[in-house]
Amino acid sequence: MHSNIFELTYAPVPASKRVKAGNLPDWFYEQICDYAENTDLVQRQDAISQFCRALRGLCALDGDKLTVFPQIRETYFRKNFGCFITAAKTLVQTDYETFSGCRTDQTLSLVLDKLNNCYEDKRDIYIYLSKTDELMTLDCWLRTADFSKPLYIGGTINYHY
Repeated sequence: MHSNIFELTYAPVPASKRVKAGNLPDWFYEQICDYAENTDLVQRQDAISQFCRALRGLCALDGDKLTVFPQIRETYFRKNFGCFITAAKTLVQTDYETFSGCRTDQTLSLVLDKLNNCYEDKRDIYIYLSKTDELMTLDCWLRTADFSKPLYIGGTINYHY
């Protein structure tokens, strides 16, 4: 499977200064992806279009300038929240024997994975913040980003997991 990484900044990024696959942290290659590739101009535009669709229309794009509407947090996570609550309710029913490993039950691991994935999908879009040299999931970024000012899309990287 493939997904993308987007460099986001609060100022335009010249093409020569955009993030490249070689700038990604080691942990990303060790834990998440098999390989990553820089995108060409056509792939970049396609990736940016996919990114805007992933934001479910709660953004406006003007060239590389991206305005994310602040109300995105009010709606973006609704589906994942339902999934999270369902998984949490299942976990509440876990007995001590299963929790402690006295009784093996594959369901516990599956539900824990589901709970984590509902909160933060680590096999999806990532955001690279060049100012702080941080790489984070889209979910994490949406929960913490400052949407009071426009952002600029710098480099785009395609990765395989």
